[in-house]
Amino acid sequence: MTPGPRLGAWVKLPTPETVELLAVAGLDFVVVDDEHATIDIRTISTMISTALGCGIEPYVRVAGVSPRDVQPALDAGAHGLFVPQVGDASDAQRAVNATRFPPLGRRGASNSGRAGHWGVQSLAEYIEAGSDVKLILQTETPGALAAIVAIAQTPGVDGVFIGPSDLAVSMGVELGDPAARALIVAAEQSCAIHDIPVGTTAADDAVDLVGRGYRFLVLGTDAGLLRSGASAAVARARARSEEADVG
Repeated sequence: MTPGPRLGAWVKLPTPETVELLAVAGLDFVVVDDEHATIDIRTISTMISTALGCGIEPYVRVAGVSPRDVQPALDAGAHGLFVPQVGDASDAQRAVNATRFPPLGRRGASNSGRAGHWGVQSLAEYIEAGSDVKLILQTETPGALAAIVAIAQTPGVDGVFIGPSDLAVSMGVELGDPAARALIVAAEQSCAIHDIPVGTTAADDAVDLVGRGYRFLVLGTDAGLLRSGASAAVARARARSEEADVG
């Protein structure tokens, strides 16, 4: 087990090799984005398989909590789901209903897919394994942050994720605005008091976030990491070329 919070990245690009590269980089998990990216379910299934083969945990951020949103990713073997735009405990309960087997929820059962080891597991074993699926709910509005304890303590929920970008948009302010930051700090404190696992996005502020009690951090997107790495390489090459011209 690596020290400190678990580290992951959003996967936006519809290429399974991305998952492999992120595993090689040393991340603990990936979150395949079915909310904001154009990745079909066949590719998501392949990405989950790739992650499992590379020893990195596969999560999927779903677009909603209908059976069609949730069931394919779970039966493809996702270790957990990120559910966006959860505003209160009733939204949390709907996410639980879609993700958990009865009596806790209403997830449909079939052990014929990867999650059931292609039928090798008995139905009882498959249902028992389903209890290990992690359900992470994204809190991204002032109301959601105010209700973060009730959301997190809904039976069947494993953790919450604070989304600073959507929070800023919902408030009509810039990212990092003091009013938004104050709401985030208050939510962090509530999570600490109630021992609630909480995560968020991180970049250069990762060290600071560790000190604020976050247990998992998403270090940007695969596309962003590619862009920043390419931009840095181009900048270095341009600088060296200019130095050579001056010489």
